[in-house]
Amino acid sequence: MLRWTIAAAALPLRAGAQTRPVLRVGVESGAETFSEPVYGVEAGFFARAGLDVQLSVFPAAGPIAAAIAGGALDVGAIDVIVLANAVNRGVPLAAIAASGLFRVQEPSSGLCVLRSSPLRSAKSFEGTSIAVGTLVSLTSIALRMWLTRNGADPAKVQFVEMRFAEMPAALQRGNVAAAYITEPLLTRYADELTFVVAPYGVIADTFPISVIVGGRSWLAQNADGARRFVAALYETARWANAHHKETAPLLATYTKLEPEIIARMHRTQFATTLEPAMLQPILDAAASYKLIERQTNAVDLIAAGMKT
Repeated sequence: MLRWTIAAAALPLRAGAQTRPVLRVGVESGAETFSEPVYGVEAGFFARAGLDVQLSVFPAAGPIAAAIAGGALDVGAIDVIVLANAVNRGVPLAAIAASGLFRVQEPSSGLCVLRSSPLRSAKSFEGTSIAVGTLVSLTSIALRMWLTRNGADPAKVQFVEMRFAEMPAALQRGNVAAAYITEPLLTRYADELTFVVAPYGVIADTFPISVIVGGRSWLAQNADGARRFVAALYETARWANAHHKETAPLLATYTKLEPEIIARMHRTQFATTLEPAMLQPILDAAASYKLIERQTNAVDLIAAGMKT
């Protein structure tokens, strides 16, 4: 059974057989989007590929990128914007695989209001406040893009930074008119909320929320291990995408979610390929809103030989 600990500094999550090459892998805590390596370890895909994958859990993507750059990790799951900013600042990181996906047909997050609220159209949100997890983020960019494309002025909307767990209560109190709600809260409060839109859909119908990255020096010295890791990761993806019942107990341990919530919520689908076209819409949106320092070509973020 899965064993893990969140700490300010990452702690080993699981040790494997020492006869296999060791890969130190960082994952972000608490969200299925970043859980694919956990599934790969627990279901044995990495072991069958001849790898001893040792997982460490971090509170956010930024520290994972820093740990890879500093040599404390070999690879890790981070988001594309963190990767782009690191590369643009000269940090030698590169993506080797796409992981958790946003899919517009089955979103696991979106703009929500109370069922009693009349707010539905983009224009109706002018003069109101919307809670978001982070003011400067892909989420806030997507919301602004959705408002603009549908005839509203984002400058007339007040964005309020708030912890996701606090958003349902803030809606009930009337502190905000709307909130960007994520799973598992979407499912937990489904009877009280109306899902208005998945703003990420204005960026692309499908794109990776997380990518697996490694240091370029490590990748050059461990090309065979990296390729075996990616092949096993994509085997994990195909299995996890088709076996939600089997992954549910692992997800419950990893996220501390109730099994009944996991059974009803939208589950993450994982990518089985990595193409520059999957990343470019994120980079274009981020650059247009100055979330990354300059326009970035997705080709430059992907390790040689890892474009599939």
